[in-house]
Amino acid sequence: MYEATRGLETQGNWDNFKNGTLANLTLIDGLLHLKPEDTELLVTAIKGYTGYAFAVNESLYLEDYFKDELQSHEKDQAIYNYAKAFSYGVKFLESEGISWDTLVKSQNQEGGVVQVLDNHLSKKMLHYEGVIFAAQALGGMINLQKTDMALVANLPIVKGMFDWVCSNEPSINFGACQIFYATYEASRPRMLGGNPEKGKEIFLKLIAEQPNNWLARVAFMQYYIIPMVEEDDYKTQKFFMETALRKHYKELMGSPSRKMERDFSEPRLRLYQSLAIKRYEIIKKYEEELF
Repeated sequence: MYEATRGLETQGNWDNFKNGTLANLTLIDGLLHLKPEDTELLVTAIKGYTGYAFAVNESLYLEDYFKDELQSHEKDQAIYNYAKAFSYGVKFLESEGISWDTLVKSQNQEGGVVQVLDNHLSKKMLHYEGVIFAAQALGGMINLQKTDMALVANLPIVKGMFDWVCSNEPSINFGACQIFYATYEASRPRMLGGNPEKGKEIFLKLIAEQPNNWLARVAFMQYYIIPMVEEDDYKTQKFFMETALRKHYKELMGSPSRKMERDFSEPRLRLYQSLAIKRYEIIKKYEEELF
């Protein structure tokens, strides 16, 4: 089941991912009822629920966010799925001998969160993904509930979890580390240690290194360009995404015998690309109000 999640990443149709994933996650819930401490099943659940909350619920929430809706079903669903992913994350850490209380206390100890994870976890992809997706789940909950100060206080733990993974596997998931660090810098006010210019620099470097990961460009739009109202930067990224959009739909509708575009040479990027297209289309719909 864990290895099969890599197959889901090859899904180039966002709607198919949206409509087909929850049934698989419900099956994993059932399997975990039978084997609650199975590490591969736990990481699969963490990855699955975090991925669904980010790719589907948060993407659909963008519409409500841009319309300044006070109540949003998709926001609530994103929080719910992130919370479910994080609860599995806590179980995964406990199965490896790490309690949540230990992580909290480690912030005041030498080496912090990174040292605790280093002491208990192996340096292998299964553990890296368990930690990074659990961290993303907690970070997603924080981002969607910024007025909950008790929850926001856990942000240093999120960063520590990312630090452990990204120091050992910096290229994990085609730039997940860089997107986190860029967003971390760009989203926080300067008085809280944020550095938007540094965030922009990280985004641009990732875009140059991973040109086929269109999600990096859309994250740049969402977390830096729109909040900073940088219209020229938006036009630059829009020019690229319009071409990407045409390639994307041509690829989905094209003949199997047609020569594949270089943009699609890495099959596991297809889900990232389809998510980027979905979010770009929503951003484009509201661009006149945003700029």
